[in-house]
This record gives sequence, C-alpha cells and structure tokens, in this order.
Amino acid sequence: MKYLRLLMSIVLMSVFGFGGVLAFSFYNEPLDSVAVYVVNEDTDLPIIEKNIHEKRSPASLTKIMTVIIAHESVPNIADTKVLVRQEVLDKVDPDSSGVHLKAGEEISVLDLMHCILICSSGHAANVLADYVGEGDIQNFVDKMNAKAAEIGCENTHFENPDGIYSENQYSTAFDMYKITQYARNIPIFNSITSMCEYRCFGDERDPIITTNHTMDSKRGGIYYCPYVKGIKTGYTKEAGRCLISRAEGNGMSYIAVVMGGPTEDENGKPIEKNMAMLDTKNIYSWIYKNLQFEKLYPKDFPVVEVSLKYVWGVDKLLLRPEKDFFAIVPKDFKKEDITIKTQIPEYIEATVKEGEILGSAEVFYKGERIGSFKLVSPKTYKRNLFVQFLDFCKKLFSNPIFIILFIIILILAALYIIAMLKAARRRRRRRKVRRFRRR
Repeated sequence: MKYLRLLMSIVLMSVFGFGGVLAFSFYNEPLDSVAVYVVNEDTDLPIIEKNIHEKRSPASLTKIMTVIIAHESVPNIADTKVLVRQEVLDKVDPDSSGVHLKAGEEISVLDLMHCILICSSGHAANVLADYVGEGDIQNFVDKMNAKAAEIGCENTHFENPDGIYSENQYSTAFDMYKITQYARNIPIFNSITSMCEYRCFGDERDPIITTNHTMDSKRGGIYYCPYVKGIKTGYTKEAGRCLISRAEGNGMSYIAVVMGGPTEDENGKPIEKNMAMLDTKNIYSWIYKNLQFEKLYPKDFPVVEVSLKYVWGVDKLLLRPEKDFFAIVPKDFKKEDITIKTQIPEYIEATVKEGEILGSAEVFYKGERIGSFKLVSPKTYKRNLFVQFLDFCKKLFSNPIFIILFIIILILAALYIIAMLKAARRRRRRRKVRRFRRR
C-alpha cells in the first residue's frame, strides 16, 4: 500500500473541513460526542468531521504527547530506570487515573510508558515528566508545547503531562489526530497501544489492564469492536469521555478521534454508558459495512488527451495515472457517480520521458472530492528537430506581424524592381541619344 501514501499531501490540502460538516454527506448516523474526526489511514482522506477545530480539554489523550517527549528524550528506554520519588507522587491529583506507583521503587522508562498508555496512569506520567524534565515538570511541559508547534498543531496548549483539567490546557480533534499520527511513527507506541494487559511488576502485583474497552474482547462488553487495535482513552468531568482509536479490516485502516462524549443527559442525569466508545464502535461498524476500497483508475487507463509538439507522426499524448488509483466509496456505488476533473497544460513539448508528471486529476463521487492523482506520460517521446523547424516555419508564416512585414517587404521589393527597370530604361535611352548624336 506504499503508493497510496504518495497521495497524502495532495489530499490534505483540499479535504479538511470545519465546524459540523461531514466529510462524506452520505454518513447520516447520529453522533453523541461533541467533536469527531475519522480519517482513512491509507489515503489520509477524512471520512467524518464534526467540530474538528473546536478547542476542548483533551483529558488523558494528553499522555500521547507525554510518551512522545519521553521517547525522544531517553536513548535507552528499556534499560533506563527511574526512581519514583514521594515528592512527585504528592503533586499528583488525587483523581488521577491508572495504576498508582510506590515511592522508592525503580521502574524502567519503557514500563512507565506501558503504564501511561495502557491503563492511563497519572502517577507514571508525572514520574516520567519529572525524570525527563530533570526535576522540573514545567520544563517537560515546555517540551510538549514545543513539539506540538513543530508537528503543526495550531490550537493546542499543554499545562501538565497527565491531562488533569486546566482551563489553559486544550486541543482539538484535528490537532490530536496530528499528534497521534506523529506518535505512530514510533514502533513501540504502536506495540504498547495494541495491548490489553501487561505485567510491569512481575507476579507481585496484578497486570495493568487497558482502559480501552473497544479493543478488549475479554472485558469490553457492549463496547467491544473487533476492528479496533488501540489507542488511548481520556476522561475528566470537564472534557467528557474521549477516545482515540485505530481500526483495521477489509484491507482498510482508520484513525478516529472522539472528544466530548456526554456524561449527563439533557435533564442533568448521569449517563452511565461511555458514549465516546459507543460512537466509535458505531462509526467503525458503519464504515466496514458500507464502505470499500475500490480501484477506480488503473495505471494504464488513458485519462485525458493533450497536444504533443515536435514528435514525428505523433501530435497527441494520452496521459495516465502515475499509479493505480484507489478511493473509498460506498459498496453500492455506480460508475456513473464517479467524475474526474483534470489540470493539464495547453500543450506539451517533447522531449517527454516515460513516467514524467505532466498534470493532475481530482476524483469526485456525486460531486464530493474523494481523492486525486498525478498524470504521467506512458512512454518516452524524443524531440525531432526537423518537425520543430517545420513548426517554427508554420508559426512564422501564420504570424500577422510577419505577414504584414512580408507584404511590406514584397511591396518595397516590387517598387525597387520597378525603379530599377525605369532607371535601366532611362540609361538605354541616353545611350541611344549619344549614339545618334555621334552620327
């Protein structure tokens, strides 16, 4: 699927939406969560968008960035041991989630990452931040904000490493997707977030258990979804229920960022169910039931014709896709619902090399943009100098200015010839007169 990644940058510039707009208008299922962003990983094509740029408390989704900073700051995460200090534990919010660590114990950075990502341990997040920040958690938080800016997050600011609510700690579904995609370049991140349980402390203590019920077949209950492979949960009263997940199935993979799952109904009564997880399960169930990955344009498909210059016997070039073009479409789609819009030059001058990019194409399903691809030459066409000379002559003799100048030159030449003939006639007359006088 490597070639599909090549489409990312082009698609990104055109398909992101705002507010409550859905990326695919044919998704009509209800969404209880405040902000939702679902993206196909293979093409980076958004499938569902709802309030993706609204600033919200990220709760423990914050810990994804915590792990990123730790991983990039510690060279050997498996062998580096961190001493759990009581003064750090004393600073952790009493409502902090996940396994609680014990002062005086030593635990590796790798195991701390497991505690953070699997069971969302606030203790582990603060202990790790204190260690990497060299005793100053604010130093660690500054690194989090610098990294967010580097990744391109324009609406994100962190004030702590564990996601405890703070008025000035916020992000968006769009930014959290960026952060997650960045984290997924770390192999150990993908490994950890796909685990349902893990033993950090040998047999002395129970294993840590994932808080992500959508991926836990043993304990997930109504939330379990067989497609889900990760990634991270989050919750505070102010943030609501949050979940970033990844799903695989039918040759397609997706990332879903769900924030602000409601915890109270319209009457203020508590909602016991995790609506972020239910939204996530319903989204993936709908996607894998209704969507498919379809090859719409194979790489040998002649998409558009363009004029070709300076080639003997060839004046038209049929441009084709650079690679087989795949797109996400409904399973019941019809070919006539697929349209294409091309951007090509008025003409192309040889020499043209095989595979040379000469244009681009956008693909639409019922008027909605679903992807794009580059247009290339199917073979090499070398320039013929004689054809180029003929073309030059053709242009020259069809140029109005040249025609006018040529006519003027002809007129001047004609006048010159007439003048010369008259002068010659006068000279002959004079010679005749001189000969006559001599007689």
